[in-house]
Amino acid sequence: MSAPAAGTRGARLRLLARAAEYELRKVSVFRTGFLVREVLGGVFESLAMIAVFWALYEGDTERSLRGWRLPELVQYLVGVSIFTKLVFHNRLLDVAEQIFEGTFTKYLVMPFPYMILPLARWVQYTAVQLCVVSLMWAAGALLAPQWTPFAADAWAVSEALALALLGSICFLELFVILNFAAFWLEVVWSLLVMSWFVTSFIGGRLVPVSQMPAPLAAVLEWLFPYWAIAAPVERFMGRLDGGDTLRGILVLGVSAAGLDLLRRFVWGKGKTRYAGGGM
Repeated sequence: MSAPAAGTRGARLRLLARAAEYELRKVSVFRTGFLVREVLGGVFESLAMIAVFWALYEGDTERSLRGWRLPELVQYLVGVSIFTKLVFHNRLLDVAEQIFEGTFTKYLVMPFPYMILPLARWVQYTAVQLCVVSLMWAAGALLAPQWTPFAADAWAVSEALALALLGSICFLELFVILNFAAFWLEVVWSLLVMSWFVTSFIGGRLVPVSQMPAPLAAVLEWLFPYWAIAAPVERFMGRLDGGDTLRGILVLGVSAAGLDLLRRFVWGKGKTRYAGGGM
């Protein structure tokens, strides 16, 4: 590697660190908003589904449906509400609004790739959420250990985190692409909301994928949202093993590479349509 190339890469890494620090300062200023978004976000959906399953099982903790007993389902939903916080969310990017308002021009003249900024936001978000996830799991283990998932072993923890973080990268790429759709569309917000709803369903955020009809579950298990949301929880609980983790890493790796290529293509095409005065 030549010295100038090495220097350029080092400068980009330093810029990534500075941008991530800036993003962290932004989210920590408004403490009430941070608490609502980052700590309580996703909790109420899981509580609602726990109530639904409690009614379906009629409170019978020994009854089993498709291999799941009620306590296991509750632990799964609690785990999902915790692990999903590691997944990059569509509301964390404001690219579409900047394209609509015509303020995106500044990013086209920067002496470094634009993607460094979303990556910095991902770094900041992940660092904060790792702390939030750890504290939420500890609180659950202390206050309600019978309803909180515990790791099957040390490998389960590391493999679950690896799946969740790689899945979060896939979601980052997906939401950047959907934001770039603002180069062509007048409304992107509804597209982002719908995409989060669909990927949440595919990922088993409300219902375990194994509870779904077998043909549908077989298809969903080859899509990245499942390995980003449900699979980390199932691996953490010991319902998946190391072989499943390797399969998940393969699916996530291929998905991340494909999404990155698509993002580069959309970015290149979108820049040719951008007039700098708002869309």
